[in-house]
Formats: sequence, structure tokens, C-alpha cells
Amino acid sequence: MHNINFSISKESPTFLEFFASRIYKIAFFIILCFVLVAYSQEKKEANKKEPVVITADKLEYSNKDKIAIYTGKVEAIKGNIKLNADMMKIFLDDKGDVSKIIATGNVYFEQENKWGKGKEAEYYKDKNLIILRKDAEVHQDKNVVEGDEIYYYIDEEKAIATSKTKRVRSIIFPKEKQQ
Repeated sequence: MHNINFSISKESPTFLEFFASRIYKIAFFIILCFVLVAYSQEKKEANKKEPVVITADKLEYSNKDKIAIYTGKVEAIKGNIKLNADMMKIFLDDKGDVSKIIATGNVYFEQENKWGKGKEAEYYKDKNLIILRKDAEVHQDKNVVEGDEIYYYIDEEKAIATSKTKRVRSIIFPKEKQQ
């Protein structure tokens, strides 16, 4: 039989100390994740309650058809989302709320660190979806997605790109290490 001696110095943590320090770190990480998710949801809910503010050079409105047509340097802002175009048709629901927007000419949208452009776009309030068409691009930080058509789901931060005339192209930069 062999005698095995283990020596534990004061500098090396015991198993329980090591385990406890890991548990605290994991618990802190889980709590931090919940806080970030709750903050993100709160931010999204606050954005949904924001009014749509539209500015343009000209407005034609038909109460019967529930359509407002804005022309000339049109800008629509809702919370932290901005949409610009040469012309926008705003479709209203029975309550008078914006349900759909069709934008044409020099379309550009922006939200925090994301922006996109195309020659045409459609926005659907019920899905919180922007569809960019004709030479569409969506940028997030330095990353880029290009295609003939890009579906950008705002709440999910999800993009689907398709192309018939050319291939879909993405440029993805590696994340820089934080020090």
C-alpha cells in the first residue's frame, strides 16, 4: 500500500472556495442576462408607444381611402427608427393608426447602430418589418448585407436577403477584442 500525501498551501483555494467562487460568477452572469433582456424588452415596448412623426414638402390625404401621400424629402420617425424617402404612401387602419408604409426613391432607414437603403421599401407595423428592394443594403456597425431584396425584422434584429439579378453578398468583420 502506498501513502499519498497531499499538501494544501494557504494560497490555493479549497474545493468549496473554488466551487463557491464559480457559483457566484455564474449567478452574477445569469442575473446580468435577465437584466439585459428585461431592459431590451422595456425599450421595445417604449418604442411601440411612440407616435409616428412625419415631415415632408407636400401632403395629400384621402379620408375615404385612408391614405396619406407625402412627397419631397419625406422623413418618418417612430421612437429610435427613422425612415427617409422621396415619396411615402401611409396606409391607415380603421382607428387611424399607421398600418403600412410604401416608400420610393432614395429610401434610407436608421435604428441605433443599424441602417439600410434601397430604391423602394415597405414597412408593416403588425410585423415590425421593413422590406428594402432594388439595390438593398443593411449595415450593422461595419458589417454589410446586400441583395435585390432584404427583409429586416426590427424586433428580432433578423435580416433575410434574396437576389435574382446577382448573388447575395455579406461582408462580416471579426469582432475586436476588448481590453
